[in-house]
Amino acid sequence: MKIFNKLTALILILFLGACTSNDKRLNDAVSLYKQALQNKDATTSQLALNQILLLDTTNTDYMDSLSRIYMRNGNFDAGIRYAEAVYNAGKASTKLRENMAIAYQQTGETEKAQNFIESLLQETKDYKYLYQKLVIQYENGNQIIFDSLSTDILNQANSDSLIASTVVPMPGPVSGRQQLVPIKAATLFLIGNNALERNQDVNTAVKYLKESIQEYEQFEMPRYVLMELEKMMYGGR
Repeated sequence: MKIFNKLTALILILFLGACTSNDKRLNDAVSLYKQALQNKDATTSQLALNQILLLDTTNTDYMDSLSRIYMRNGNFDAGIRYAEAVYNAGKASTKLRENMAIAYQQTGETEKAQNFIESLLQETKDYKYLYQKLVIQYENGNQIIFDSLSTDILNQANSDSLIASTVVPMPGPVSGRQQLVPIKAATLFLIGNNALERNQDVNTAVKYLKESIQEYEQFEMPRYVLMELEKMMYGGR
């Protein structure tokens, strides 16, 4: 009996020691993550978050953070895996669902991307998601739906001040910074780019690219495309 009691006590001591060790490792990983955030060190943040989730597999806040880092780095499969865990736990924010839609779009799961975008549009009434629907059709090469939706956006932007004032994020190839561009200008650019890339229709492309600049003078993307197009045309002579 005494031997049994000693064995039980030993197991309990070892168990408590392991718990204390895990708690310390978790606290150290959380401290490392906070320090990495202060230093704006994404690589260390990713390392720390992975360590945290090895020790605390149910923390959806850290899963959310890790999914965003993976998606920003272009690792959409890993990002989706953590994002889905948060979503399935019923704790997905609007931003996380938006990231999931983009990730599904990037990995070719178009139907899932469309469902998330449509849900976000209906829920938030934020018309930036209307533009995202257009981007999906552009990337899918669905010309009929693309033409219909782009025409609809332009018509609504001309008649609805709320839609006209909506801005969407666009890359700035010259400044290297993201631009917030009025939805009408962004749509005109996408129509022009579609004409150029899908149909090799240079005249239509130039027309819409110039219109997008007229709509938003600081718009970098159409200026960049026109500049590259001009280089190609002169280079081919």
